Amino acid sequence: MSRRLALLLIVVLAVPALALAADTDPKRKINPADERKAASIVFKRTDFTAGWKRTTTPSNDDDDLNCSFYHPDGSDLTLTGDAESEFERTGGFPSVLSYADVYATAKDAAAAWSRTVKPALARCLAQFFQREVSEPGTKVTLVNYGKLAFPRVAPRTAAFRVNVKMAVTQSGQTVTVPLTLHIVVVGRGRAEAGFLTFAPSPGVAAADLRTFGKLLAERMKVAGF
Repeated sequence: MSRRLALLLIVVLAVPALALAADTDPKRKINPADERKAASIVFKRTDFTAGWKRTTTPSNDDDDLNCSFYHPDGSDLTLTGDAESEFERTGGFPSVLSYADVYATAKDAAAAWSRTVKPALARCLAQFFQREVSEPGTKVTLVNYGKLAFPRVAPRTAAFRVNVKMAVTQSGQTVTVPLTLHIVVVGRGRAEAGFLTFAPSPGVAAADLRTFGKLLAERMKVAGF
């Protein structure tokens, strides 16, 4: 059950411009050079210690992160490169997904950031989680959500956290598991990159989040952004 929830969150968020619905996605004019740059930014197996493996989540276009108070539109923007990678520790937790988007212009990248990377993202994610995950025998309770203090590792830097409790009842027995999702996003020039972690609370350690964030920021610079 927990692994299924992790996959659901990752599928929903692993889209260009972080969390745009399908009908508001940026236009795609992918070119090989920017595609290679995006691929050079995302996490690699060598970024993780022993016990981690690369995984693949099937794409799901039916579930878009969309709330009445959070409906960013990127249809006037152009994406020229993108990449993502997903890793999990043996057993399924924690799971970490990274992505990188390259836009046609720095102006497009800045616009995508201003429209999507805001506290409403965490609020919408929390609401989505409660709505989509709840099913017979499962109850999700929102504990808190909001912005997370994070060092400015790139010209554009933001981080968010969502804490929930999931209670699963089977055969008359109820097990409650606290879960934490972290979202860290960095941007420089035409590029935006970020990662999501999902794990039992309190989630991935703050020091590891900072290390991951710095790594993406450094790779954007190396890629020429």
